[in-house]
Amino acid sequence: MKKWIPILAACIILGSAIVFFLLNSADDVKMLNETEAAAKVTQLYGGSVNAAELNGNDFSVEFQTDEGLYSAQVDRESGRVTAVELIEKTGPSKALTVEQAEEIALGEVQGEIEEINYSKGQNEFAVTIMGEKEVSIISLSAETGEIRKIANEEIPQSDSEQPEAEIPPEPERIITSAEAEAIAKETLEGEVQEVEFTQTQDGGYYMVEIENEETEQEATIQIHAIRGETLSVEWDD
Repeated sequence: MKKWIPILAACIILGSAIVFFLLNSADDVKMLNETEAAAKVTQLYGGSVNAAELNGNDFSVEFQTDEGLYSAQVDRESGRVTAVELIEKTGPSKALTVEQAEEIALGEVQGEIEEINYSKGQNEFAVTIMGEKEVSIISLSAETGEIRKIANEEIPQSDSEQPEAEIPPEPERIITSAEAEAIAKETLEGEVQEVEFTQTQDGGYYMVEIENEETEQEATIQIHAIRGETLSVEWDD
C-alpha cells in the first residue's frame, strides 16, 4: 500500500500542472484591439474607418468607401468579419473635370466664367457665368454632364446705361388777361370794362368787354387763351 503513495502523489502533481497549463493557455489567447479590428476591415474592403467600438465580443467598425457608408462586425477573438451592413449609399463620384464642366456650361450660355462649385452630396457642378445683361447659374451632373437647371438673374443697369425717360411735352402756355386785353384792343380801342376766362378742352378763352366813349362803341371780344386768336366779336349798339 505504501508503495502506491508516491505514485498517487506524482499523479496529483502532474494533473495540477496540466490544469495550470490549460488555464494559462486560455488566458494567453490574443484578443483584437480597436486598431487591429479597423485594420482588418480596411484590408478587406478598402476605404477609411470613421469609428470602431467594442460591443460584447465584437467590434462595430464604421467605414466609408466611394460607394457608401458601411458598418462591419469583427469577432474579437477570431478576427473574422461576421457581418457587413450598408448604412448610406453616397452614389458615384464625379467623372467630369472642372474644365469639362466649364466647357459644357459655356455651350449653353455665352459669357465669362465667374466661379464654379462642386456639391458632393448632389454630385453636380454649379457654374456661374456673367453675360452682358444677366448672370446665369448652370447646374450640371458631375457624372454625365447633363444640364439639370439654368437660373438667370438680370444685371441691374447703372444710371448711365438706363434709357432716357421720355420727357412729357410742356403744356401749351395760356396767355395772360393783360395779353388778351391788348389783343382785344386791336379790334376796338377803348377802356376795358370786364375780362372773364373760361376753361375748355382746347385751352379756354377770354371774353373781353371794351367801351370807347368817343365813338360810343361797345364790343365783347372772344380771344383764344392759347393761340391768341380773335374768335368772335359781339357789338353792342
